Order: sequence, then structure tokens, then C-alpha cells
Amino acid sequence: MFSTEQDGRIWRVALPDEASEEAWFLDHAYYFVCFGMRQNKMATATLNDVVAAVELEISCPICLEDFEEPKCLPNCAHNVCQHCLEGMLRKKTDFVECPVCRIESAIPQGGIAAFPKNHLIVRLIERTPGRKEKEAIKEALKTCKGKLEGAETALKDMEDRYVTSRSKAQEIKQKIKSIAEDVITKVREHESRILDEIDQKLTQNRNEVTFETHKSNATELCENATSCIQTVEDILHNGEVSDLKDLKDALIEELHEFSESLESRKFWANCEFTYPFDVSLSNTESVDKFLQNDCSLGNLLINTASDADLDSASAAEEIPEVSVFSGVCFDTPVDVRNMDFSNCGTLIQTVDNLTCELQKFNPFSVAVARNSGHFVALDEELKNVHIFNEEGEHSKRFRIMYGDLWDIGVSNENEIVVLNRESNRILHYDMNGNFQKKFVTPPRHNVKFTSISVDMHGRFVITSSPCYEETQEDTEPCILVYNQSEKLTMSFGDGILLSPQKAVFLNGKFFVADSGKESIVVFDKSGIFLEEIAKGCLEHPCSVAADYTQGNIVVCDRGNPSVNIYSQTGELLHHLQFEDIPLQVAFTKNFENLLICFEVDNGNKNIQMLTYS
Repeated sequence: MFSTEQDGRIWRVALPDEASEEAWFLDHAYYFVCFGMRQNKMATATLNDVVAAVELEISCPICLEDFEEPKCLPNCAHNVCQHCLEGMLRKKTDFVECPVCRIESAIPQGGIAAFPKNHLIVRLIERTPGRKEKEAIKEALKTCKGKLEGAETALKDMEDRYVTSRSKAQEIKQKIKSIAEDVITKVREHESRILDEIDQKLTQNRNEVTFETHKSNATELCENATSCIQTVEDILHNGEVSDLKDLKDALIEELHEFSESLESRKFWANCEFTYPFDVSLSNTESVDKFLQNDCSLGNLLINTASDADLDSASAAEEIPEVSVFSGVCFDTPVDVRNMDFSNCGTLIQTVDNLTCELQKFNPFSVAVARNSGHFVALDEELKNVHIFNEEGEHSKRFRIMYGDLWDIGVSNENEIVVLNRESNRILHYDMNGNFQKKFVTPPRHNVKFTSISVDMHGRFVITSSPCYEETQEDTEPCILVYNQSEKLTMSFGDGILLSPQKAVFLNGKFFVADSGKESIVVFDKSGIFLEEIAKGCLEHPCSVAADYTQGNIVVCDRGNPSVNIYSQTGELLHHLQFEDIPLQVAFTKNFENLLICFEVDNGNKNIQMLTYS
């Protein structure tokens, strides 16, 4: 018999024999509240108090989120999410320690999944008032925030490209003027003609009035969206449950409208002013030849996108496949044969435990933030992420408690992304080490995340490859491509790849370092196999990086300790031989230098910054 008091009256309820008072009360708490609402004028306050109390009971003590598959530990009756319990097991053991009271419980024969599921908590989660409305609003709010951030970033990038284009035009004009000062009248006439042509093309393709108009409209939209988000957040945090139910449809509709408008502005900002122009000047060998060419200073070449290209890009919902960096367009091949690699490979500095003033520092993976130039390194042994400034000075580190960490990258939103092979997840952190989110669900059970790279469009290019103790039957070798919205857009390479170690996207092609095939395997942008390059020249290619300025790829070979620079067609441009074993390579900001993780004597590791071209 269970007793409770309502308005001075005693209510007695007969309980089933198998139910405890506490369990029965929690299971029927919602119905008591509903009954009390009809009896008490303070029903709203009571409901809110009970909701708050129930929310405490349905939160996992590890991840602090609502339980997912709650498991009850038999020796202490505390509840923990199944995936959180699995993450606590660093090695094979027969017991698991409760994170609340530290009491150990024996793991059943079927593993963590065999612990009893707490159906009471599942029912409480399902019946919590306002939960569905709050989750729907949170999802719409998250979407709108993402669209706002993307639109603001695209707007900033567009403005940078616009300024760079005008600056580049001014540099070319000054160069032409300085040459024209030393030649005859015909050259002066040609100087005036080509300068006018540059100004005319700049006005046609980089109209300032259009830029300012669209920029103003986009900025106003972003400000309104920011205000809307702030208002919704205030309602979400301070409003009552009944208010959320009434306002749900209106708030979600307004957030969706802003999301659609922001997505449209983001696409426009990514496409506008994307194609800077350059000027090619004649390479005159003598004055006579210069005169024979009618004193020509060169021909102006303008690289712009046609309307058909933009329409096609819009239909495919992706940015045109063209690499733009520092105002220079490389949608056509660069003549890499004339590049100077005479100083390539000169040591600039070494980053190790002495320079970082750390007792242990064994980085095996490195990545660079394209915007700020900061670079990050992963020490899997200690599960530490280290953050360095552009000069290589150690600024911060943070620890990831659980997981089998295999690679690191930096997203276009300047978030640190860490690849957890154990759970096939991508963990996001800000530059201060604060956890942001985790996402990615593998498409098949035999996919195991091995490495990650971030292309110029912000997509995550992930490899799946067998590790040392696995066979190809256990793990499917393939390439997975996820967009910024956490959606799998491509999966390819199965049946072709053997042991892909790292993959990058460059000028419409995927380049995959495959240690099993001892080559670089090339696919087109749709994932169709094209060719193998450097076949027979590599023993164990373990990493690859893309040079977006010159169109080259840089490959680490740990079998024959070396770093090789290839053109996109497989022509070897430069070879660097080392005594230490290179593990991974990345480019510094503006692709000026190389960052290479090395395995040195006694199994220690460091990062070396070397000159590039």
C-alpha cells in the first residue's frame, strides 16, 4: 500500500506485489501531477518542479545527456548509457566500475549489452512533458545557427577575395607601368591600351555597386537572423513548458524561413567573386624580338565562370571544382616543370618535448588551420591534443579521455576534428579544447575510420582501412566523403583499394595513398577509378597532402624514409631522403612550408618544419 497527501487528504494506492514504492511512483509521477493540476491552483509550478526532478533522473552521469539505452549496474543499481559504459573499458576486463559510487559489477557473458535495460527510465524519457516540443525547437535552432555561421563565413571569404582581386589588379598595373617607362613610344601606347583593358574587365566582372548592394542585404539578413536566434534562445531558456507548446510552430517556421534565406545568401557569397583574374606577360628574350612582336607587353587573360557553369553548380548544390587561394585561380594546370625546389627540405625548426617544455611529446598526426595558420598535433599515446601558433610556439593542450584516436584535422569553421576509430566518430572541439559535438554514422558495419582530411569545400574525406591485426574481410577498404551537414555524400574505392592511409581532394580528383598497392590511386570527383601514379616508386605511402597553389601532391613514404613531390599526372618533381621515418605531412598557411611528423630514435616522435618551393 502506498500513501500520498493531496490538499490535506490521504490517498492510498494498492501496489502490485512485484513493484517497489519508489519505482511505482516514478513510473506514475506524470499521472499524479496531472491529477494534482485539477486539485491545486499551483499546478503549473508543480509540473515544472516535477519535470526538473525527472530530468535529473533521466540524465546519464557520464555524458550528462538523456539516456540512450540505459543499463542498470546490478551491484549498485546506478544507471549509465550503454555506449558510455563501453567507452569506459580501455582494456579487456571482467568488471566495470560504477562512475557514481565506484562499486564494481561483473560484466555478463554477453558483454555490456547484456546488462539489464532500465525500462522505467525509458518510459520516463518518453513521457516527460514538453520534451518533444523542446527537441524540435532545438533542432530548428541548431540548423539556423549552422546556416548563419556558414553565411557569415562565406560573406567574409567573398569580401577577402574581392579585396585581393583589386589588389592583384593594382600590382599588375604597376608592373606594366615600370616596364613601359624604358621603351619607345609604341610601348607607351600599348601600356595605355592594356591598362584600360584591365580597368574595363575589373569593372565588368567586379562591379563595386553590385558588391556593396549584395553585401548590405546579406549583412542585414545575418543581423536579423542573429536577433531571431537570440529571441528564440531566451524563450527556450526562460519560457514555461506551456509557452513552448503554444509557440513551437511559429518559432520553428520563423527559424526555417531564416535558414532558407541564409542558405541562399551563402551559395551566392561562395560563387560571387570566386574567379580572380591574372595577367600573362610575354617573356621577351631580346629587344629585337620584342620589336618584332609589335612591342606587345602581353595579353590579358581573364578567368571567369560562365553562366552555364554557375547554373550547373547550383543544380548540383556544390561549389565549382576550382581551387582559389590568395586571389590566384588554378582551374588550369600550372607548368610545374619550371618550379624551383633547390631550397626545398631545409630545416626551419623542430618541435619536440624540449621546445614544448613537456616531459612527453610523441605526435604522430598534424593539421593546419588554413585561416589562422595555427597547427594542431595529436599524441594518441597520452590522448593529448596540442595547439601551436603560426610560429610553432606551444600555446595549449587538452586531453580526450576515451577512444582510440587515429587522426586529426581542422575544419573550415576552425574547429579541431579528432577521428575516433573505436566508435567511428568525428569529435569536434574549439581552439580552446571545449567539446562542441560528435557526428558521423558509418554506412556499413565493416567500415573502420582510419584517417581524415578536410578539402577546400569543407568536406570530410575519410579513409577506411584494415589495421595490423585485422584482415580485409573484417574491414572494408574504401573512401567516405561527408559534407558539412554531416551527410554521407559519397562512398567509393571498394574492390580497388587495399590499404588506404590518407586521401585528399585536389582540382576535381581524389588522390589516395595506398600502402597495400604501393602507389597513389586516383579517382575522379564522382569516385570513378582513373589511374595509379608513382607505382613502383613507393614502398609504404602513409600520408599525402595537397598543394592548392601549384597543384602538386606531397607523399610520405615510411618504407623508404622519404618525402616525394609529384605533379597530378605522376611526374616526380622532387625527392627528399631522410634517416628518420616520416609519418604524416601537412602544409603551413599559404602553402609556404611543410610540417612533417617524424619517428626518430628510441620510438620518440617530433614535428619538423621544412621549406617548400
